[in-house]
Amino acid sequence: MKKLNHYFRDFVRSESGSQTIEAVIWVPIFVFFLAFMVNVAMVFFNESQMLRVVQDANRAFSLGWFTTDIETEQHITQELAYLSPNVTVDTVVDGGIIKTQLSIPAFDMMPLKGLGKQFFSTTQITVQAEHVVEF
Repeated sequence: MKKLNHYFRDFVRSESGSQTIEAVIWVPIFVFFLAFMVNVAMVFFNESQMLRVVQDANRAFSLGWFTTDIETEQHITQELAYLSPNVTVDTVVDGGIIKTQLSIPAFDMMPLKGLGKQFFSTTQITVQAEHVVEF
């Protein structure tokens, strides 16, 4: 018993494991922020993909490859179906200009669904592009 008390007293007074406690505190915080940054980076990356698809569809409609605005909207929805099932597209031809607005919920574009739901559950990422009708 005396030997056990000696080991316990040495364990309590020892400072050799003090760095382990700091790591236990900081590593989860660091991992959380890293995962949060991955989510935000993927939203920005997907936003650039959205803009590219909208500009390409507007250009195709402008050149006559698509005959109606509904066909253009369907093409955009099909191209971006991998991002979200909640794609909202509106294409209008007004005064010789094709205007397309596309919205997707930000949370649908995040790869790590457990993080950011509180902050991004109602946030919509919207892309808008215009192109002159050439046909």
